[in-house]
Amino acid sequence: MKIKNFADQFGITLLEVMTAMILISCSLLILLHMAMTALDGNDWSHRTTVATQVLQEKLEHLRGGGTAALVSGSDTTHGMIRTWTVTDQGSHLRRVDIRVDWDDIKAGSHSNALTAYISTDSL
Repeated sequence: MKIKNFADQFGITLLEVMTAMILISCSLLILLHMAMTALDGNDWSHRTTVATQVLQEKLEHLRGGGTAALVSGSDTTHGMIRTWTVTDQGSHLRRVDIRVDWDDIKAGSHSNALTAYISTDSL
């Protein structure tokens, strides 16, 4: 009867398996962190784009509404607070300051602002 020599066998030891599992786990945690950072960046980018569109929308509304529409005010749209101030600059010219404030998913406060001058036909 032959006795098998276990030293000549090739295989994976428990220590090698545990080391591989630890390396894979660490790699997956790093990838998860990168994915969360990318999602935060995408959310910020989306909200900044929407804020810019909301600013432009209000400016176009004030430009197209005539002299009666050129009054200061505020409203809430797309979960963002939009305020605008109209000041008379003389010579049929109005200065319009529009500001949009919003909170991101981490409750951080952000804002975007726009200033434009609108020429009117009458005072």
